[in-house]
Amino acid sequence: MPTTAREDHGALVIDFGDGTDFTIYPVPGSVGKEIQVLLIGVALGTTMHEHGPERLLADTERLTQLALGIPTKKRKQAPNRRMREFDQMRAARQQIVAQAAILWNTGGGSIEAVEDLLNEAGGYPKALERVMVSSGLGEQYKVLRTWLDSAADTLATGSTKSPIGGPNTSV
Repeated sequence: MPTTAREDHGALVIDFGDGTDFTIYPVPGSVGKEIQVLLIGVALGTTMHEHGPERLLADTERLTQLALGIPTKKRKQAPNRRMREFDQMRAARQQIVAQAAILWNTGGGSIEAVEDLLNEAGGYPKALERVMVSSGLGEQYKVLRTWLDSAADTLATGSTKSPIGGPNTSV
């Protein structure tokens, strides 16, 4: 049975289809804004470009912890049951839950973005695009995706597309 998501009294419930689920509770608006700022830097590549891989890793970890409501260095709390539950999940489920939490709790996040994540036809790129569009950054995200897709095509084929759509192998 596939993994699904539903909203329940303001919380997001990820149902793994095997009798287990994980609830993602909403975070305060100020935390949602911080999630959004971190997500934009990570997703658009500015964090990596301006600060390097160590900062990217740190921001990605903080982004996940904030979205899950797990204590962070800046938000000290006693270790909680949610952290233990998350840590005990298989890596694949942790990834689904973390991405869903980010897409749910960020500014511009929604149940539709989470459903895009869980839909094989869309996945994370489509979900992230939905969030970026609702945040007013849709055009920047589309330009980045076009550039990345073009770079991937170049690496895969050793050529770029010509303006009329065919391969351009001239140097």
